[in-house]
Amino acid sequence: MIRGLVAVALLGALSGCSLFESSTEGGSGAGPTSTPSANVGFGGPTSARTAPAVVDEAMFRTPSQNIACALTESEVRCDIVRKTWKPPAKPADCELDWGNGLVVSGGEATFTCAGDTLVGTSETTLEYGQALRSGTVRCDSDSAGLTCKDDETGHGFTLAQSRYTLF
Repeated sequence: MIRGLVAVALLGALSGCSLFESSTEGGSGAGPTSTPSANVGFGGPTSARTAPAVVDEAMFRTPSQNIACALTESEVRCDIVRKTWKPPAKPADCELDWGNGLVVSGGEATFTCAGDTLVGTSETTLEYGQALRSGTVRCDSDSAGLTCKDDETGHGFTLAQSRYTLF
């Protein structure tokens, strides 16, 4: 019964109201603990990446507790508490809160349109340098931010306090 409730909660949490054109906003710098690099922990060679723990589904947060996520075999939604960037204008078809996180749903990456939050829903921390995979979706935690990608479509996002990237 609890698993069923979690599945229902995840489905509701992962829903977005519309797809938004991929873009990059905010500063290009990472947090103060990162070293400028072409890879900055993301998009580097596969062999350099940590082998992910494989799960059916997971709810987790980053070590900073600034980002909380729900991961399933085909979707991931991550909400952020503190950010210095602003999302693009709210689309007309979103009647809920807009842009408090990012989601990969239906293979596309976009901003969240949700009436709830994932913040405070997990006691599990995805430590820096660790990764999780469920189905085709993988999330990598790094001190410079969190990157989640649907390997089947190649779409995903990087989310941090100072910046976001949709790809």
